Amino acid sequence: MRILIMHRSFALVGGAERVITDKANYLAKAGHQLMLVSYEQGTHPLPYELYPSVQYRDLNCRFFTLSKYSMPMHLYHFYRLKRKFRQNLRTVIREFNPDVVVLASDWQTLMGAVIDSVSPIPVIAEFHNTYDYVMRKVGVSEGWLKSKITQLYYRQTIRNLKKCAQLVVLTESDARGWRQHFKNVTVIPNPVTLYPDVVDDVPKDPGRIVFVGRFNHEKRIDRLISAFSMIADKYPGWHVDIFGDGNEKENLIRQIADLKLESRVIIHEPTKAIYDEYKRSEMLVLCSEHEASPLVLVEAMACGVPCVSMDCPNGPREIINDGENGLLAKDGDVKDLSSKIEWLIAHDDERNEMGQKARLYAATRKLSVVMEKWINIYSFNNLK
Repeated sequence: MRILIMHRSFALVGGAERVITDKANYLAKAGHQLMLVSYEQGTHPLPYELYPSVQYRDLNCRFFTLSKYSMPMHLYHFYRLKRKFRQNLRTVIREFNPDVVVLASDWQTLMGAVIDSVSPIPVIAEFHNTYDYVMRKVGVSEGWLKSKITQLYYRQTIRNLKKCAQLVVLTESDARGWRQHFKNVTVIPNPVTLYPDVVDDVPKDPGRIVFVGRFNHEKRIDRLISAFSMIADKYPGWHVDIFGDGNEKENLIRQIADLKLESRVIIHEPTKAIYDEYKRSEMLVLCSEHEASPLVLVEAMACGVPCVSMDCPNGPREIINDGENGLLAKDGDVKDLSSKIEWLIAHDDERNEMGQKARLYAATRKLSVVMEKWINIYSFNNLK
């Protein structure tokens, strides 16, 4: 089978980019022909290694540059880039001749252009964000005109999705939302990149709490820092290591300094040896405003590390069985997050037992298990 997977850019060291690369490599090793296509990659290198037979192309349509223009010029250059996007995509389609095209970004503004450009090849839309995030509404408080434009925008999104052979989402909660609009919705969770054979080959760093992710507003790392500050004096042997990068980094550094936690909360650059960092940790904490299906939870769980997460919409509650393989804090409640972290600190036996149960759950998200579901979706019988 010849499969073309499209994503905005593979420049970031992120969960979606990791999952797409893992899927492509797995399918290529199984004998399928794979091509990854981006349109805003530019000269950035690919962060994850591709299997030798996986082809890669960039359409060189950098829509993000349009933000520097005023609205009239923005629209003018947008339609110029969109025309170039269609032309370049059609060239790639003619050369690669895929059996199926997968849209791996929730890029509503270009979905119609892709569907029209590749027709009659079946298209699968794959969303790594939640239903509520993709279909977020703008109320009248934002202004009448913006509200009306947004309503038209979402109606067009639904019309385009109805032209797709399948919509694949990460959680049952998201599936319920999308099934209000159409029936061809399938739930396939993200696979875990690696399921280690052993988890005790790296010594624990006693008292270590870890966070892994992008430093953006949605991840709300400030909540973790605040929650830890509430109990830091009570547990002097515990500390927080934060791995990642992003536009919130300076704010986080200031917050750590304001709370006088410089020796207890350390920010680290992203690392490709992240599984060793999981294994060194006593727990992982996630405190986002929203999550589709956070891969970082499953990665840590695969290493036998229990997780504490805010019960944000929508993914954590479908991964963490509260009190069994981890803990859920009330959504947005920093004091409750702090108390859940403290509970794990104070209960060594229960923390270790949760880690064991977390690892058992992560086994259900092995790449080989999840990819069987994708192969079934890709088969022609499901796309006709």
